[in-house]
Amino acid sequence: MSRVPSSSQMKSSDEFKKRFNAIIAEQDCSIYEFAEKAGVSRGVVTRAAIYGIIPSVKILIRICNYLKVSFDYIACMSDDKAFEPSQEQTTFHERIILLCERKKLNFSQVALHMPFDKNLFYDWQRVKTLPSLEYLCAIAKYFDVSLDYLLGRSD
Repeated sequence: MSRVPSSSQMKSSDEFKKRFNAIIAEQDCSIYEFAEKAGVSRGVVTRAAIYGIIPSVKILIRICNYLKVSFDYIACMSDDKAFEPSQEQTTFHERIILLCERKKLNFSQVALHMPFDKNLFYDWQRVKTLPSLEYLCAIAKYFDVSLDYLLGRSD
């Protein structure tokens, strides 16, 4: 099974495009200035602003950190910008283990409810990569947590 879903509904979005352009307008800068300020490539910002192509989770985190907004907001999962940073630095990799331990489940048991194979959990842990936005949303929904919590950005 693919690491990134080829049939993903989350590759581009008109809603994301509108939100992203509104965010840039609020910053009162050009897309190129925004890219520089957020520490993101011009190409990524241009594709997001013009075509609504959703950047990788890592880049979305970088944009969220720059704007000090919730990941759920930037991913159009919520209209609430509010974001309370985590008091203790943690990662997705630590958080997913904690969530599994709380439910007394292992990755194989959780994967039965996911749109991806259990091996991806082990790959993310071993290589310290992040899931695609679609997979991240499925995990957050299963554990009934926000994307910010799952990513270790909030408590």
